Amino acid sequence: MRYYISRIYGTLLGVPAAIVAWVTSLYAFDISFIYDFGIGIAAFFALYVPTQLLTSKQYLKEIGLTRRDFRFVRHQLGNAQMKIRKLLRSFINVRSIKDFKQVNEIHRLARTIYFTVKQQPQKFFIVDSFFYSHLDNALNLIESYTRLSRMPGKSKEEKQKLEQTRITLDEVKRTLVADLKRLNEDDYNRLDVEMEMNRIEQNRK
Repeated sequence: MRYYISRIYGTLLGVPAAIVAWVTSLYAFDISFIYDFGIGIAAFFALYVPTQLLTSKQYLKEIGLTRRDFRFVRHQLGNAQMKIRKLLRSFINVRSIKDFKQVNEIHRLARTIYFTVKQQPQKFFIVDSFFYSHLDNALNLIESYTRLSRMPGKSKEEKQKLEQTRITLDEVKRTLVADLKRLNEDDYNRLDVEMEMNRIEQNRK
């Protein structure tokens, strides 16, 4: 994300400043090496912090998020990433092609939503229910379903429950599809506007 580029800018300015300050202190002042090193560190942060804050502030202003909101979204993305990795590990327990396709579609949808929000953090609040409940629901159902489906000697009632769970997973998939559509709705509306403007321009010519 562009937010992290601000750290690169800060580092690019801070490191040379730290080196210059350290070398200057080393040869200009008759003090301990530890103090020279401390002066270099202080010079690094003296340039790194304001540069990082300024450049990141510009980015946050563009996407319409406060620094606090951005940190909150970043935290939620970190949690979602761990859950999606657990979804990926659930493939180990899949025992049929039908189940594999179902789990794979849910995993693919979850990853697409995650990466879309990671690239455009301002869209988090459009699909916050995905991060609060839909992803958790999908993960819990898949983990339970794939684990129980491996168990031998299942009764008729247990098989019926597993079949009902598989149907529920189809409903979960439709929920994720709806989340993704909501996430992309503005982009499609913008595309419609661009095509309409192009049509008007072509007719004018």
